[in-house]
Amino acid sequence: MDPAHYQVDETLRDGGLIHIRSIRPNDRERLLEHFKSLSEQSVYYRFFGLKHSLSDKELTQFTQLDFVKHVGLVATAYSDGHEYLIGVARYIRNNESHAEVAFAVSDAHQGRGIATILLKHLARIAREAAIEVFVATVLAGNSKMLEVFDHSGLAVSRNTAGGEVHVTMRLGSGPPVEPPN
Repeated sequence: MDPAHYQVDETLRDGGLIHIRSIRPNDRERLLEHFKSLSEQSVYYRFFGLKHSLSDKELTQFTQLDFVKHVGLVATAYSDGHEYLIGVARYIRNNESHAEVAFAVSDAHQGRGIATILLKHLARIAREAAIEVFVATVLAGNSKMLEVFDHSGLAVSRNTAGGEVHVTMRLGSGPPVEPPN
């Protein structure tokens, strides 16, 4: 499996079709459009603060990945012959066996199972790369993302501190791993 050229079609829980693929350097404009489709609350949940745009540096950082330490997938849909990003997910390897995950799904497409599908495909790639554990920090009010993790089928542990929930998900068999304090 080559994560830099990963692609698969998926059916959402409402019957809609999406394409999951690796993010590419030429996705800069699509990523900016995706960011602009997010509500203030979704931006706050993803970036832990208000943000009005993505800088050139961030667009480069988010689209030009090595697909070893930093892997990114997008969920896309087509409308009027134009490909739109409706979900973005990534992991960044923290060490040999752990990686931090992050997700953002366009508000108009939340609740359709996109984050769940992206998590499934990120986990598949991570397992191939010998990553055993995903970690995530989620704001306590972001119940939708917490539900995605809780219903992922992975062994999940949580630790709440200071309005943040630290989530640890074991990608293989075995007991849940305790999240960091």
